[in-house]
Amino acid sequence: MDWDSVTRARERVFDALDWRGLGEIYFHEDGEALLRERRSRLGELGESLARALLRRVPSRGASLWVGAGLVELPVLLAEVMLGGRAVTAASLRGDECELLNDALRRVTPQPELTFVAGDVRDVAGDATVDHVGCISIFTDPETWPLLSDVAYGRISPVQLDVDRFVSERAEAGDLASCLFGRLSRPGWITTSAEEVAWFLETAAAQGANYEAGEESIETAMVGDPVGFLRID
Repeated sequence: MDWDSVTRARERVFDALDWRGLGEIYFHEDGEALLRERRSRLGELGESLARALLRRVPSRGASLWVGAGLVELPVLLAEVMLGGRAVTAASLRGDECELLNDALRRVTPQPELTFVAGDVRDVAGDATVDHVGCISIFTDPETWPLLSDVAYGRISPVQLDVDRFVSERAEAGDLASCLFGRLSRPGWITTSAEEVAWFLETAAAQGANYEAGEESIETAMVGDPVGFLRID
């Protein structure tokens, strides 16, 4: 197995995707056209992130991805195919999981990669992994609208609903702590610059050492810089 094989497999999956259905999930109108315009970018940036990740994590290890979807698909394929890694990919978007799984089954009747609809805390159970992927989760406006507004500077202090913000912050902190608790040491976390503080706070609370790498790669949809944390 080599990168050319992974690329060809990714393109076959992309060919099998229901771009109209996915477009309706990601955009309010003209979704199919907007997603198709991003197809090359999804593949190229996904491969860049996959290459950077596989330089860090061990072969035959295990990853836990929260909120994984179309953007993460190229990375997850490379992990499974080239790294021989076990991947658990959970998302609250059940409709997206169904569309991605359908495309994977069209390419391979029994795919090694499956997206699971549900809360990652239920999906993962007590599993321990050497890598956690968490990209654009704590800034998701559908799940945590106030956290997202604050992270991207879309709201002024006078507009902040403090009680709701505190509630969202507690929920997000619980998720970050749960994900951190699944991580073996040494381990890796892939996350965006806007979200890294959640894991740094958790690492400090648990007395864990960490090192943030300088390398970053843009996400294909919103352009957030994504990088890697090593946890010891």
